[in-house]
Amino acid sequence: MQLHRARGQFEESGGRLVLIGQATPRHAAHFRRRQGIQLPVLADEDRISYRAAGAKVAGVLDLWHPKVVAKGAVTGLREKTVQGRTIGDTNQLGGAMVIRSDGKVTWSHMSSDAGDNASPEDILAALRAAVA
Repeated sequence: MQLHRARGQFEESGGRLVLIGQATPRHAAHFRRRQGIQLPVLADEDRISYRAAGAKVAGVLDLWHPKVVAKGAVTGLREKTVQGRTIGDTNQLGGAMVIRSDGKVTWSHMSSDAGDNASPEDILAALRAAVA
């Protein structure tokens, strides 16, 4: 939801936000409708893009360490969101990347645990640096 709310800033900075989920196209469309987001959501059921990006498959502590659980609870309360049912591998962590139109990755943040997500501000700063 944070990225959805910041989409205008990304566009003003010369970028385009695209989400990739480990789901079928039908699941991706349902996610967009349920969340009410206006961002493209690509479906990668086989997680090929996750492997190519170097996204980590989490272990137990990456998902259930008390600090990770506490961060998730605080984020959920602050954002007024609840984690829904996960489609695909529940241990698959994600990340964020800034990729130029020529395919060069100029910035990447791959999650080290379930609570480690790049902020929209960090991604925007990386985008602005890439287009400068």
